Amino acid sequence: MNLLRITSIAVVICFLASLSQAVTYYVDSVGGSDGNAGTSPGAAWQSLTKVSSTTFSAGDEILLKAGNVWSSQQLWPKGSGSAGNPIVVDKYGVGALPLLNGNGAVTNMVYLYNQEYWEISNLEITNWSGAASLKRGVYVLAEDAGIVDHIHLSNLVIHDIDGDTGTKSNGGVFFEIKGSSTPTKFDDFLVEGCHIYDLDRVGINNLSTWNGPRTLYSEGDRYPSTNVVFRGNTIERVGGNAIIIRYADNPIVEYNVFNACSVVSVGNATFPNGCDDAIFQYNEGYLNNVGDPSGEYESNFHGSLRCKRTVFQYNYSHDNPEGAFNINCDPGSTRFGEDTILRYNISQNDGIAAIIVKGTPNDTSVYNNVIYVRPGMDTMPIWHGGSGSDWPNETSYYNNIFYNLGSGNYDFGSSTNNTFDYNVFYGNHPAGEPADAHKLTSDPNFINPGSGGIGLNNVYGYMLRPGSACIDSGMTIAGNGGLDYWGNPVPYNALTDRGVHEYSSLEGDFEPDGDVDNDDLQTFVGEWVNSCGVPDSWCGGCDIDQSGIVDFNDFNRLAENWRPVW
Repeated sequence: MNLLRITSIAVVICFLASLSQAVTYYVDSVGGSDGNAGTSPGAAWQSLTKVSSTTFSAGDEILLKAGNVWSSQQLWPKGSGSAGNPIVVDKYGVGALPLLNGNGAVTNMVYLYNQEYWEISNLEITNWSGAASLKRGVYVLAEDAGIVDHIHLSNLVIHDIDGDTGTKSNGGVFFEIKGSSTPTKFDDFLVEGCHIYDLDRVGINNLSTWNGPRTLYSEGDRYPSTNVVFRGNTIERVGGNAIIIRYADNPIVEYNVFNACSVVSVGNATFPNGCDDAIFQYNEGYLNNVGDPSGEYESNFHGSLRCKRTVFQYNYSHDNPEGAFNINCDPGSTRFGEDTILRYNISQNDGIAAIIVKGTPNDTSVYNNVIYVRPGMDTMPIWHGGSGSDWPNETSYYNNIFYNLGSGNYDFGSSTNNTFDYNVFYGNHPAGEPADAHKLTSDPNFINPGSGGIGLNNVYGYMLRPGSACIDSGMTIAGNGGLDYWGNPVPYNALTDRGVHEYSSLEGDFEPDGDVDNDDLQTFVGEWVNSCGVPDSWCGGCDIDQSGIVDFNDFNRLAENWRPVW
């Protein structure tokens, strides 16, 4: 037996041994006792105090009984897991999520300090005292610890926390890096599927002392976190911002919903700070900053503060009183914003200004977006603002559709080197409307403009109808992400459309991917003999001949383009 084989066997044996040593612990606030072993439901522990006094090992599980309540107790289990063997906190049994109620007696309801490889799921967390003070639902702190790996928070319900409205360092989930002797960062930090609501001040946030200070040309001591993902969270009625991501490289913020955020403190719903290559995609935001008296520029999506190459794509912003997208940074060597991209986003009935570019951002690209402003609104489709004597430079607009039925003007102030080409300006044409060598002013022929409701997929009204002048008349842009809002390939036929929809001429391609196949047939069957019309986009396009019903005539036209993928 050779040495390599012996070594491999030894590694496998050690791995299996570690699994066999992992222990599952049960916690029952009603029927348990801290004097029990805790290793079976019948011999469960009772308190979080017991859990917090125990050091756990890789692969261990800590299961809290469904329907139980723990009051005025912190959950701070000790120890760390290992790669492939995280320590898991979850629920067991049937019923409501285990409830951790701090009653204001605990600052950090769930706490980890210099710990890694933890997965915490399926808990309800609240901490209301009646007096605002520093409080957090989950606080993860790393201090002079090097790389802290694999912290996953999922399916948490965090609500009713009366935190301190004077600081963004509290609220729902806050992860922080402190110290100055050992460069420290998080790697693989995930917050997914959480519902965060009715709390102060911020939904999800982070800070790091290893933040530079960076300039456009130097990094200082910046040590960015990596593999940070905030996905599928719903954040509602928080006093300040919904999501802030700071000092990370390639973070992803996707499939989140921001509703009625910044209701107490002025602030954008979500933004990056000190990040490179951040991606914000498939997010929806509405009714944020309602009632803010300051006006000016607190929007739904905000980008570019000390950031490079931020991308906002496939997002849906609607009914936000202070705007949709805000590319803004103040002057100064440590306050810059370079190469931000806004593409394939939809703004419907956002207030003040749909697209804001303010201060000193440089080389911003805005293409293939749709801006819809209903009659009676005075929203500016675009506003460029200055910060003192500093103004945005090199902002380009291509292939966008500005569907302006309101009275708002376009205002570019003293910004420099703005470029417009292949855009659509439809509706009202105020004096400030920019020149555009390939401008279209005709109706873009949307399926049903202005009909978007709540939900990322409730915007089919911004698809193009056959015969639209926007089809195949746009400018092809290198590195455009390759997909339109609905996931269709861009370009479809070597020509690019204007707006968020890359029109496919294939009748029957209801799940637009360039093929008429089994997915489309399933969609068609689901609409069979349904009555259709404009409000439902002719049954999602299945009523191909727009006769008012999905029938055999539509099936025959689908069959003509049938290309099954088995």
